[in-house]
Amino acid sequence: MESKRFIAAALAGTMLFCAGCGGQEETVEEAPSGTAVEVMEVTAGPMSAEYSLTGQVAAVNAVQVFPLLAGQVLTLSVEEGDTVSRGQTLFTVDTSTVTSTLGALQQSYDATKAATDRAIESARIGVEQAQQAVDNAQALFEAGAAAEQDVTKAQQALAQAQAGVAQAEAQQTASLAQITASMQQITTQAELGTVTAPCAGTVTAVNLVRGGMASSAQPAVVIAENGAVEVTTSVAEDVYMNLKEGDEAGVLISVLSDEMITGTISSLPAAANVQTSLYDVSIALPSDVKPPIGAFATVTFYTDRRDATISVPSEAILTGANDEQYVFVVDDYAEGETAVRVTVETGLVSHTDTEIVSGLVEGDRVVIKGQSYLSDGAAVRVVTGEDDTPSPDTAAPAAADGEG
Repeated sequence: MESKRFIAAALAGTMLFCAGCGGQEETVEEAPSGTAVEVMEVTAGPMSAEYSLTGQVAAVNAVQVFPLLAGQVLTLSVEEGDTVSRGQTLFTVDTSTVTSTLGALQQSYDATKAATDRAIESARIGVEQAQQAVDNAQALFEAGAAAEQDVTKAQQALAQAQAGVAQAEAQQTASLAQITASMQQITTQAELGTVTAPCAGTVTAVNLVRGGMASSAQPAVVIAENGAVEVTTSVAEDVYMNLKEGDEAGVLISVLSDEMITGTISSLPAAANVQTSLYDVSIALPSDVKPPIGAFATVTFYTDRRDATISVPSEAILTGANDEQYVFVVDDYAEGETAVRVTVETGLVSHTDTEIVSGLVEGDRVVIKGQSYLSDGAAVRVVTGEDDTPSPDTAAPAAADGEG
């Protein structure tokens, strides 16, 4: 009986031991096969070629204000960025060197007038005396006490006296007019010492300092008329030939925003700049966009617009031997997904995409990430940006034929 119990216990222990061994077995999952890639389905849509250039914000009409009178700057009422109205005083220049002779001229005027006034008065007295002589000679002639010749002589003397008055008055007028003209000239020059804004707008440059000297060698103040600004840039002939006034252009002004705004080509030159051999293009901005003058901008022109174009991200296109361009398309075979190398012909190039002229059709699934690790016929597994990312760790080596 004891031996039976021992055998039963041994059997039970053996069963427990075997059950424990079975619980320790681990299940090993197979790693997913194929290179992880991301794909996009090819569709047709609008596209255009893009050319990005550096530009600068400038005034639509920059009005340069030159001082018409050289001298020391006494007052300076504006600085860059100020908004001014038409007729507002910008600065004043010392006019003492101009007006220094004004006092002497005024004294000369007073003295000349006094002297000529006396000459005129004396001539008028002579007229009164000559008139009295005529009256006396006429009375004597009528009484028979004088001859007619005496009356004639008296009348001639009166005429000479009257001519003397007219001459004295004319001499006074001429002398005073000459002095007055000199005084007026000085006054006019002195008025030039106060420089005002010829138009309303925004001050974009001030080339003066208070206490410094003003001269006509350079504009003292520059005003953007009405504060209107635009973006200017220069393009080569191949770009210029595809532009026209009214076309839209993308403008990125980093001091304002990181977002691109839409401008409009406002003017195109008739000829290239003689110095640069480039064409200077102006782009009008929306009325509510007010960037600082002088700020740099990135201008993007869109040319060769097409409505139904097949395009892929430029980074999806690889280059092989003899400059062959190709992409990888994912085909779904029964045994799994496979990367197929497809030679393509390209066309327009935008900032991010490239037109595919031949080689692809709508609905093709083009590899856009992981393509550099593929070879023709390689097994792949399609993932999204949220799944496994394509990486060289899990990728098959690229074909060694000089492909890039």
